[in-house]
Amino acid sequence: MISVIMSVYNAGDYLKDSINSLLQQTEKDFELIIINDGSTDNSEEVILSFHDERIRYIKHEENKGVAHTRNEGLKLAKGDFITFHDADDLSLPHRFERLLAEFCCEHIGYVHSDMLLINENDSPFSYWQTGNISPDDIYPFFLNVGTPFNNASILFRKEAVENLYYDESIKVGSDTDFVLKVAKGGWRSSHVPEPLYLYRRHQMNLTKNRSYDDLAKHIQLNIKEENLKTLKEVGEDVENRLLAAKLIAGLALSRRWMTREGYALFYEAIPLVKTERDRRFFEGMKGLVEKNYAHAVHHFQQIENRNHLEENYLGEALLHMRKYKEAYDQFLRALQLSPNYHTPVKNLKVIGILRGYNLIDKHADPFR
Repeated sequence: MISVIMSVYNAGDYLKDSINSLLQQTEKDFELIIINDGSTDNSEEVILSFHDERIRYIKHEENKGVAHTRNEGLKLAKGDFITFHDADDLSLPHRFERLLAEFCCEHIGYVHSDMLLINENDSPFSYWQTGNISPDDIYPFFLNVGTPFNNASILFRKEAVENLYYDESIKVGSDTDFVLKVAKGGWRSSHVPEPLYLYRRHQMNLTKNRSYDDLAKHIQLNIKEENLKTLKEVGEDVENRLLAAKLIAGLALSRRWMTREGYALFYEAIPLVKTERDRRFFEGMKGLVEKNYAHAVHHFQQIENRNHLEENYLGEALLHMRKYKEAYDQFLRALQLSPNYHTPVKNLKVIGILRGYNLIDKHADPFR
């Protein structure tokens, strides 16, 4: 059985269609836990208009927040699988059946899909594609991009979320923080490359008027030293591992909008610089952050017998300078030194995309 947890707060305009999209699933074995989180509109009226024994209704007199209601749902859930469904979104009729079919192995802890984005008038306006990613790559992806999944589309095996809860102190990004907690369990994911979930974007659910700290808190909670020490990219053979981890994470965050946290990691790394090699690597990474790529290349090239990290980030500096062949050579050298190092593989992909991109899926071509 699947437990579907739906937090509702003033979603009356979309709630009927959202609930119907669940009750009309081809997979019938599920419970729908609806938690009305202090709504002041007609949400309760809409909920009570449904008479289906699979619905379990809980009402809050005051708003406690989506993280709190999802935690309440997790405690109430009786299913072998768990998913969260926003009260303004829609699921395609075969979504649950399609996702369940992917749980073919015991090590798969969660299955996710692509999403079609729709607006308040049910008009599609964008497509969010995702893919499979290994457990070791999830934390680096989080630093560089954010969550590697369409979080709203995920169906979890219950064992994967056992004793895990949302951090109620996080106002933005609590779902990403939750997925990271699941990923730390070493569970593998499976991806369905179809838009099984229709994610609604409208004025009420757009992130706005949030403070920087609200937006950044889930990042701040996940860049502590105990997290950075798990960064597989560094490798066991790098002597000053914490220095490397702080600089790699600092670079990743500075390339996003998290410049304050990125720069803070660089400042924290300064006392860890002990040798001339450390200094050269620090200066090279600093050049990447400051977009002074000639400076970065100069310092990386001064390092003798470069390790896999130094070769890769030298390649990244050259790639920024559009020196594709030289960057290509550096990424290959990094892989020769560390065949399981994933970052240069991703950088080879970047070179290919920059030079020319071909999508095998040609379904859209006739309609262009």
